[in-house]
Amino acid sequence: MQDRTKLYILAGAFSILLYLTGVFSGLFIEKSMTDYTERKVKSLQRRIENLQLEYAYLSIIGRDLSCGSLANLVNENTKKVWELGRELERGREFEDLRRDYALLSIKAWILNKYLEKRCNGNISVILYFYSVPCEECIQQGYILDRIREKFNNSVLIFVLNVDLDEPIVNTLKTTYSIRETPSIVINEETYSGLIQEENLTEIIRNSLR
Repeated sequence: MQDRTKLYILAGAFSILLYLTGVFSGLFIEKSMTDYTERKVKSLQRRIENLQLEYAYLSIIGRDLSCGSLANLVNENTKKVWELGRELERGREFEDLRRDYALLSIKAWILNKYLEKRCNGNISVILYFYSVPCEECIQQGYILDRIREKFNNSVLIFVLNVDLDEPIVNTLKTTYSIRETPSIVINEETYSGLIQEENLTEIIRNSLR
């Protein structure tokens, strides 16, 4: 009887030990994930701030650079903006950074428009307006991803959430008559509603001629 009682006590103690181990392990993992998220947010914030400084610098010296030098710098920074946007899409914890990214994306779009006009570059600069929730916006996003891969450096895509309450966003919506999502602006022309890949490919090819 005593042996059985000891066995129950040992089993109970072992169960409690396992439970506490699981609790502390869970707390440790949660703390590690929180620390990682905070580091990631700070890292992305620094990248946004650095890119903002770079674009401010480019806007000042742009007129003094040759088209080739300016194109290289703009293309390099545009690629960084695109990669940053893809990272921000992956986590809800980056919500506070998305507004900063949207403004950065507009700066990148403006600078690319300037480069296109000044240097007569054979590129198609696309401004894509989306909203959340929006099933067709998701479809349009996938199509634009494939378009970007298809045309490589000849197509630059900048993404903007129409629901952002920012003066520049509202100005662009008014300028390009954005009344629904998805909407795409290509060479100052607005295309409303979902555009299938075949039609969008033809529009872009015509814009590159």
